[in-house]
Amino acid sequence: MKPVYFCARCSEELSRTVEECPHCGYCPKSIAWRTGVGALIFGGALTLVAPPVGLFGVFAGILAVCGSYLLSPAE
Repeated sequence: MKPVYFCARCSEELSRTVEECPHCGYCPKSIAWRTGVGALIFGGALTLVAPPVGLFGVFAGILAVCGSYLLSPAE
């Protein structure tokens, strides 16, 4: 049995080996998505030391992750 997962945008079933969704073109491993996740992790850790700067990092990460979702090609 081949492991599968579901697209975050169109909820179609996908194989783990695909780079982007063949149904809607969403690419979760885009540079904007990876940058956003990095900013979320770094900002979350930095929030413990310098809350204003860390919260800005978390906010920037959320915007980047959402932006990667919104900028991916639609159906």
